[in-house]
Parts: sequence; C-alpha cells; structure tokens
Amino acid sequence: MGFLSRLRKRSKSHSRAGNVNAASYEHLRTSREDVPPLPIFGTDYTKKLPSRVLTRIFSFVCPHAEDNSYDTSEESMTEDGCMLCDMRDLAHCTLVCKRWSIDAIALLYSNVRIDAVHYCELEVQLSARRKRRSFFDKNGDPEDAPQARLSLFMRTVRQTHGLGSMVRSLRMPYMTREASKSEIARTVSVLPNLRYVDLPAGFFSDDPACLALKQEIMARCPDLRRMNYRHGSEGTFSQLSGTHLWVNLEILELSGLQIEPHILRFGLGGFPRLHDLTLEDLPWLDDSAFAPSQTFPPLPPVERLTLRDTPNVTASGLAAFLSMPQNRASLQSLTLSSTRVHPSTLHQILLAAPELRALSVIQEVSRSFPPEKVPPLTSMSLELLHYEISSPSGSYGMPPVASSYYSYLISSLMSNALPALRDLYVRDSGFPETLLLAPPPRLFGGGESGPQFGGGILAQPLNVYSKGLDELEWNFTPYEPPATRGRRDSTTRPVSFHDAQLSRSWGGDARKSVLVGNGFGGFLAVPVDDGRPKSSGGWRRDSRGDLWR
Repeated sequence: MGFLSRLRKRSKSHSRAGNVNAASYEHLRTSREDVPPLPIFGTDYTKKLPSRVLTRIFSFVCPHAEDNSYDTSEESMTEDGCMLCDMRDLAHCTLVCKRWSIDAIALLYSNVRIDAVHYCELEVQLSARRKRRSFFDKNGDPEDAPQARLSLFMRTVRQTHGLGSMVRSLRMPYMTREASKSEIARTVSVLPNLRYVDLPAGFFSDDPACLALKQEIMARCPDLRRMNYRHGSEGTFSQLSGTHLWVNLEILELSGLQIEPHILRFGLGGFPRLHDLTLEDLPWLDDSAFAPSQTFPPLPPVERLTLRDTPNVTASGLAAFLSMPQNRASLQSLTLSSTRVHPSTLHQILLAAPELRALSVIQEVSRSFPPEKVPPLTSMSLELLHYEISSPSGSYGMPPVASSYYSYLISSLMSNALPALRDLYVRDSGFPETLLLAPPPRLFGGGESGPQFGGGILAQPLNVYSKGLDELEWNFTPYEPPATRGRRDSTTRPVSFHDAQLSRSWGGDARKSVLVGNGFGGFLAVPVDDGRPKSSGGWRRDSRGDLWR
C-alpha cells in the first residue's frame, strides 16, 4: 500500500507541473501575439545565377576542391585554413536545396582529400573523443581517423551510381596509403575518370604486395596523368611499348632504373602528351638516348626536363636533343644536378634553347674554371637562373675554386646577354657584394691569362638570392641599375644586414640585404606580404627542389 500511495503522490505532482508549464507557455504565446511571424523562406537569388558562377562561389568555400594539379597530398597542402572543415562546409551546401546540390556535389567529389587531422582547434576536441573507451570495448585502440574516412568514401562511391565518375584526383596521407592497399584498390575500381591518386611506394617498384592494386589501376584508370617507375620495375617499363597504356600521361619520373637507352626510347614513345620528364639516378643513361635516330622513336617534346645523378650526360647530348625543332620550341625549364654538363658548356645549351625560361645547375666542382676564352651565358628568354656551384674549401688560405665560376657568371651578367633575367640564386654568400661593389677581374674565363674586364655594367634590375654552404635560408638582395637609382644613392655604399634579426611581419623568415637609398647609411626594412620573398616571375620550388610555376 505504501508503494501505491507514493505513485499517486508522484502522478499528482507531475500533473500540477504540467499545468504550470502549460500556463507558462500560454502566457508566452499571448505575450508575443503582437510580433509578426518571420518568413520561412526568403528570396533565393541564386536561382538566377548560371551554374559556372555558382560553382565559382562554392570554390571559395572549399578552395582545395579546385586543385587540378597532380601533386601529392604533402605537396598540395594549403598554407592556411583547415581542409577538412572546408570540405564539411561544402558538404553542408549540398543540403540547402536541389539547385545547390547539383553543382556543390560535382565540386565536392572532383578533387578529394583525406587528411589525417583538422588543422584547427577542432582537432583537440575530436582527438579527445577518439581516445574514449566505449562500454563494449574498453581496451580497444583509438580509431584511425584517415583510414575510417577512406572507408566511408569507398562505401559512398561504390553504392552511389555515377558518383565515382566525378572524381578526378584522390589524395591521402602517407601512412594511410601504405596501410590501406586493398581499400584503395576497391575504391579506384569505380573511378574511371581518375587522373591522379596517391599510391604506396611499393607500387612504383613492383612490390608483390601492391600487385592487386596495380592491376586495378591499369585496368580501371586509363586516364592517369602522373606515374613513377623506380628501381625494381624495369620489367614493367620495358613492356610499355605498344600497350597504349596511359596515353594521356603528362608527368613521368624514372628513378634508379637499369635499362638500356633504346629501351628508354621505346618506353617514352608511348606517351605522346608528356610534358614533364624526370630522369634520376640512371647510370646507363648517356648521350645516345638524346641523339636523333631513324631506328628508335624520338623522345617526346617536353616543357620541363630534369636530370639528376646522370654522370654520363653531357652538353653535347642535350644540344643534340635540342637540335630537333619540336624539342627546341617546347623546352621551358631545365634542371641539371650532378651531371657531366660542365658550367663552361652551358652557353651551348642556352643558344640551342630559345624558349628556355628557367635553368637550374647544381654541381660540385674540383677544378677552377677553364682559363681559355669562353663565350658568356646568352639567352633572350631566361627569367630564372639557379647557379649553385660549390666546391671544397681551399687549402692554405687559397680561395675555393668555385669563386672562378662566379666570376664567369658576373662577367656574363655585365655583358648584358641575359636581358630577361629577373631572379638569380647562387650558393655564394659573398656574391651580392661582389656584384654590387666591384666589377670582376676577368670578362671571359676564370684564369689569370683571361682577358681584362671591359668596363660593362649590369643595366637591368635583378633579385639576387644567396646562401652559403652552411646556411639554411636564402638571403635576398635587390639590385637596381644606376639609371634607376637616385642621385645621392648612386654614390652610397650598399650596406648588407645579413645578421639582422627582424620579426616575421618585417620579413624575418628570409634575411634581406638592401641598397641604402637615403645617402646617410641608414637601413630601411620593407614589410612583405607573405613573410618571405619569392621569385617575381611566379616560379616556385616543389618538394623535390625543381623549378616550376
């Protein structure tokens, strides 16, 4: 009886509370009768916008969705913002209305990124939630967030008809692509228009663990635009001739392959649309691979050619490659690192490449510049030059032999044979002072018997980036010809502040040397927009150290 009486009292109390709440709600409703109700839907001005305009607006919500490059996940990271939050916001736009859904979904699934973490404060909260143990699994490991995101994406594109055909690129972290080979294979099997995908390292060296993934890529993704072949995949590369596999390939990197030059020619002949070719660590590569031949197919004309660790390639071989009109008209960027192309023969390459806009030469020398007369570096199109010549320190107080190579460079600059050059990178910390203060002792050649300097002067503005062998950051020095300087500035000694410690907003990331323009020896630090000077022509370095726009 006591139990039933308590239930009756509890029910009466609830009923009284309900009456009080109902009265409160009635009072609130009657007190707001004079307030006009808000409209549920306003005027939708986006209905009048064309599809391309609406897509452009959505691209500002998620900028990386318009990243149509073929860079890896690490190379294509944005400098600011959170890419996962941007993708979430774009996904919310697809739920607003049917008009938005069509264009937002097409943009959302065009270039997909699977990132490991949020690059914002939200990651702190989510990381704490993942570490919590559930009631059923109190001893389990924290959830692998990127792998879970890949599984969700795989399920979505496999279960939704037509969604996989929208995907053009798929990027993911290194550890995810190394640990999820089977998930990647199941995902790419429904992505017929895929142009780029981050793949595990074993894929490029014919690792047996990646065999199933490679078969899926070759069968289901015929429109790939970037591929690598590394040591171990010689057999696969030698079978490319006549297979018509990936005929739209644009970027190709060959690294560590031990193949004959004629096999290289036959393999590259199957990529007619190739415009970026990297040949690295190829000990069998020599000048015969670049020579014109009636027996072997020619090398495809490329816009960007990179040669690294190819000790048997000389300037004569590259000159033979550039003797063909299609190669001479297409080559715009050339990178030479640890080759047999001596700096004294660079003038041959520049004369044979009239459209070359960027040249990078990275070489370690052991002997001085040849004493005989060498023509200056001449090019009407070259805008960016990396002249990174290094040598061991001289013994017994002697200057390093690399100094003679920089004397030749200054002589070429003073001859005004590079009128389009705007950005110069050198591995000599004293080069800016030598260029700004005094002319070089010799015009052509670095030996003592070379002809005397003829009194020329550099008549163009130039951005000089210098760095010593033991330095990490580039030091920036802007050079202005005397014709553009002020009257008092022409007699002012330029002061170098290589060791000035400036804040980030004043360019502290890259130490600057500036010309003093007030005539009193003062120092003026000009703030920069992004904290670090870049080349004025828009050229940049990728993760491999190459030059490109």
